[in-house]
Amino acid sequence: MKIFTYSEEETKILGKIIGSFIKSQGIKVLALYGEMGAGKTAFTKGIASSFGIQEKDIMSSSFVIVSNYEDKNFYHIDLYRLENIEREDIDFWEYFESGTCVIEWAEKLTELPDNSLKIQIDIVNDQTRVFTLEVKDV
Repeated sequence: MKIFTYSEEETKILGKIIGSFIKSQGIKVLALYGEMGAGKTAFTKGIASSFGIQEKDIMSSSFVIVSNYEDKNFYHIDLYRLENIEREDIDFWEYFESGTCVIEWAEKLTELPDNSLKIQIDIVNDQTRVFTLEVKDV
């Protein structure tokens, strides 16, 4: 499925819609793919808002790999600074099993759990983004 947004605000709104959907469907892992500036963090802000997390609390975590919102069972994982992570390297699976995880730069993981939602974000122009959604089935 492909969805277009035409502003950062629309990207956040789409994130909020997707966040509500994954909560109702029991999807625990959202893997975000896309180049720098594609809108992964703006999208994550929208997703987080559906969990009751303030937009200002979600940042592009250049130095923090995992931002933990335990009271909401929500984890924002940003792998920008890491390279090709094997399952044994960092135990992200503990997070995957504990709550909802949104992973920026998910292409750096070699494996995702079943029933993950993979979202490719592509830049069309300065304002327009195209989101391609795919569920990784069992």
